[in-house]
Amino acid sequence: MRLIDLSQPIYEGIPVYPGDPLFESRPFAEHESDGFHGARYTICSHLGTHLDAPFHFFVDGETLDSFHVDFFCGPAACLNLAPLIGPDSSRYRERVDLTRPVTATVDDLAPFEPIFDTTPIVLLRSGWSAHVGKADYFNDFPSLSPDVCEWLADYPMLRILGLETPSLAALPPGPATTSQTANQNDSKFDPELGEFLPDLAADGREPPFAPTNEAGAPARPLDEIELLADPECHRILLGRRPPILILEGLVRLAELPYYDRPDDGSRVVPETSRNFELSCYPLAIRGADGSPTRAVARLD
Repeated sequence: MRLIDLSQPIYEGIPVYPGDPLFESRPFAEHESDGFHGARYTICSHLGTHLDAPFHFFVDGETLDSFHVDFFCGPAACLNLAPLIGPDSSRYRERVDLTRPVTATVDDLAPFEPIFDTTPIVLLRSGWSAHVGKADYFNDFPSLSPDVCEWLADYPMLRILGLETPSLAALPPGPATTSQTANQNDSKFDPELGEFLPDLAADGREPPFAPTNEAGAPARPLDEIELLADPECHRILLGRRPPILILEGLVRLAELPYYDRPDDGSRVVPETSRNFELSCYPLAIRGADGSPTRAVARLD
């Protein structure tokens, strides 16, 4: 038996999603003065490798503590999408429209239908975990579309979808997408979008996520940029009954046995040798909309 830790370490200075609070660890007791050590943590519910619960997007949605503990473990499979949409793929490197993230399509996933038909936990390998801790980790990552999420929601066996990316869909790249290790609290909540957007008015830059052309004019109107893709994707998966929980920020998926997409687009055949057990238990916090998790794969 082999265990593979698929979780990011949490530490002071870990980059966080725009608008989220920074992780802090402060001692309330120390060996020298108290004879023991204790620490107080300030931690976001969506930090590092974490699970999203329906309550994250629905006021009447289930919280993580409402799920039985066996919901968070079970048979799993990993699908290799890196050659299709990963940062080294031709689709990523040679795209013309840089205002849109590279997105997986239903055609990309269709050959894996036998896996979605039979496996409760499916992980999507994109190769993006190589960017963990870097300035661009939260920017322009390989994404899913609402159409793909609608397609995934039709598979009743699926209960957890795992990703190497920090979320389901990236915001469009542009001059406003900056390192998350700086100015992390310089953001404003947009009630119409239901998410945080950077507040760039103070330094005179262009409005959020509006790439400019050589003349300095916005390359595309903001209302044509698909800012709603990420919350829409979340609502599709988390709003299904029963919901599909979302496991984000995974690492080391390349160490797992995974399925490649056949070049001819034929359906893959499930193989026992490529399957494994996954556990991703959240903290037992009442009313949690999300929680960091220690995701571990067990290979027999």
